[in-house]
Amino acid sequence: MTNKKITVIFCIILTFCVVLTSCKKKAAQVKVAKPDLTEEQVKTAKNVEINILRYEQDLFNMDTKDMAGGFKALYGKYPENIIANGAWNNTEMLQSIKGFVSDPIIKEIYKDAEAKYGDLSDFENQIIPALTLYLTHFPDERTPGFCTLVSGIDFQMPSVFGYENTIFVCLDMYMGKDYKQYGQAGMPKYIAARCEPKYMATDCFSKALVYRHLPDKTLVTLLDNMVDAGKKMLFTQTMFPNVPAQDILGYSKKQYEWATSHESSVWHYLVEKNLVYDNTENVIRRMIDETPFTRDFGNDSPGRLGYFIGFQIVQSYMKNHPGTTLKELMKMTDSQKFLKDSGYKPK
Repeated sequence: MTNKKITVIFCIILTFCVVLTSCKKKAAQVKVAKPDLTEEQVKTAKNVEINILRYEQDLFNMDTKDMAGGFKALYGKYPENIIANGAWNNTEMLQSIKGFVSDPIIKEIYKDAEAKYGDLSDFENQIIPALTLYLTHFPDERTPGFCTLVSGIDFQMPSVFGYENTIFVCLDMYMGKDYKQYGQAGMPKYIAARCEPKYMATDCFSKALVYRHLPDKTLVTLLDNMVDAGKKMLFTQTMFPNVPAQDILGYSKKQYEWATSHESSVWHYLVEKNLVYDNTENVIRRMIDETPFTRDFGNDSPGRLGYFIGFQIVQSYMKNHPGTTLKELMKMTDSQKFLKDSGYKPK
């Protein structure tokens, strides 16, 4: 049977499943066990302070006639991956950066980002409570620093990434899905949809901070990837308990409703087609990568359904093991045993 016929049959099955599942009640958020804290650890968590470096401001306000002097003056303020020792002697790099900051379109993007994010108090008001919760679950960790950038709408690079103890945020990747420069840069609409300001704080956790705690393990099967994705989602949701699950996943309301309505059918399809333990790159990418929809399930489905299913598996595990802390969860590496112990059996 061709893939096209399988997809058509699957979509017909889904039509009947929607009727049966659309009335399900919204699942309550999983409560995650916390470790015992010392008085000092409680105090540290309650008194979180953050430092935000504004690299884009320093860069675009630099005298382009003396880029070498500008970079030398900033050395030590920023991590080595931004301004390395002796960078001011690299004439080729300085010329490239000068061309970047002098480009009329890039200058306009910076101006727009500055107008929107010149004041980052809203971001701080979201991040600080999340870091307080983070330190209650991981009391031995350090509070990360933050550094903002303007990438020139390079949507091939991560919008948020971590380096050592700093989280870097590309402000121009959170200008709102209808920002005119996205279309002019050729950004696909399904990627632009994730460029809303509401995702910036949660992305700092799901795309950067979480990697401190995921085990150094090669992900082989689709299940490995889904459980890994589910851990990222639960980790982030735990730090942002008031953020809807659809925003944690980066789904629209319509996408989230589709995923919840078809959860059982999606899972049974993966099982019946022997895809859960599949290790081929094509299968894994279809379920995990950023795409406008998940090909196996038709054009109405959201992309990254592997994240959604992984999130459900991890939540099921935590519901059945209420004493498990986040630290313990993150260390688990046997995804097959994890799935079995999760008791995940969507109906």
